[in-house]
Amino acid sequence: MKKILFLSALDFKEKSIQVIRKTPETYAKAGWQVDYVVVRDNVENGNYFYEEQINPSSLNVYRAYWPFPKLRSRFGRYIGLLLSKLASIIVVLKLFLRAKQLLRSNDYEVVYGYELQGVLAMNLLKVFLPKETKLVSRFQGTFLNEMFENKQYARILFNFDLVLAIRLNSDLLIMTNDGTQGNKAVEKIKGKKPYKMMFWPNGVDIMPTSTKAPFNKVDGKITFMSVSRLVGWKRVERNIEIMRALKNLGVLNFVYYIIGEGDQRPTLEKIVNDYGLHEQVVFVGALKHQHVISYLINTDFFLSMYDSSNVGNPLLEAIRANRIIVTLDNGDTADWITHKENGLIYDHKRIDNNAIAKDIIELSKNKELLIYIQENVKETEENKLWTWQERLDKEVEAVNNL
Repeated sequence: MKKILFLSALDFKEKSIQVIRKTPETYAKAGWQVDYVVVRDNVENGNYFYEEQINPSSLNVYRAYWPFPKLRSRFGRYIGLLLSKLASIIVVLKLFLRAKQLLRSNDYEVVYGYELQGVLAMNLLKVFLPKETKLVSRFQGTFLNEMFENKQYARILFNFDLVLAIRLNSDLLIMTNDGTQGNKAVEKIKGKKPYKMMFWPNGVDIMPTSTKAPFNKVDGKITFMSVSRLVGWKRVERNIEIMRALKNLGVLNFVYYIIGEGDQRPTLEKIVNDYGLHEQVVFVGALKHQHVISYLINTDFFLSMYDSSNVGNPLLEAIRANRIIVTLDNGDTADWITHKENGLIYDHKRIDNNAIAKDIIELSKNKELLIYIQENVKETEENKLWTWQERLDKEVEAVNNL
């Protein structure tokens, strides 16, 4: 039996991105012994405080924890960031030391570094590995190209560990095509160094057959939803501004479901109350993935107005469900959405909430345009989306070919 060792600071999730769990489980289904070494971050208001701890039966999970979570959550932004950077270094060492222990009783064909801490730990482990062991670097997208393009040198310096992780050699680099143009970042960081990269989007599961057509509601209420962590750069307040514009234009029969948790929730709740939208805007909280899908297949408009690329799995799932997407033209989002062709997309530098609201109102009344957009969304789904099985089978094949 072939053996693969995962090193990661990303634990498994039920209420957020599914790829973290699906990836090692796919190797296990393909007949590999999978050892997954993970350091979980339980910091207050982080990515895991609302997530159960999961131990998939097909994997051997070795779990440790990020250091001083209470201290990191107690201080303000800048001290908190510095403490998190120090904690990240400790995480790399924890991954390395646990992996080194496992090497005493295991011969691994592949070591798989998942995101920057995993990749750095994998490179520390290199000197203890047989030469024939293959190394895989895996990244879920990166904002580095945005920093390079905007000459944000302070941010680049602060993220030097990520730059280093991408720069270091591996037999295969897998970068998610999430619209953040991670391939361009790799090109700039690697320079003339030879490397083998796979630049793939995530997969999206097939939706239930009960997906409803938009505006097919008995009460005629227009429904909106977004799903994301409630953190600053997801800019959920932009969605609330659109709801305010709708109300100011006389549209009252609508509801907006905000799915997700995060440290911005109190701020967002205050904005909703200040705008008098408490009857139209519902904070649902974090949900398991299957419950998110239940909302998605029954909604009219899917909102995604992030600061950076909007091509995350939520938007891809909205395409799979043939929803009407309202988003911004940043990163590679325009590679997926064309205005009034298969969704509504706007200039991220000049956001006009009244114009967006008017387009939504027009679409809710113009059945011909609605059908046209729906047909084009369906075509995008059929031509551009992979299932998770297709995506992960491609990866296992690429790793086998090493």
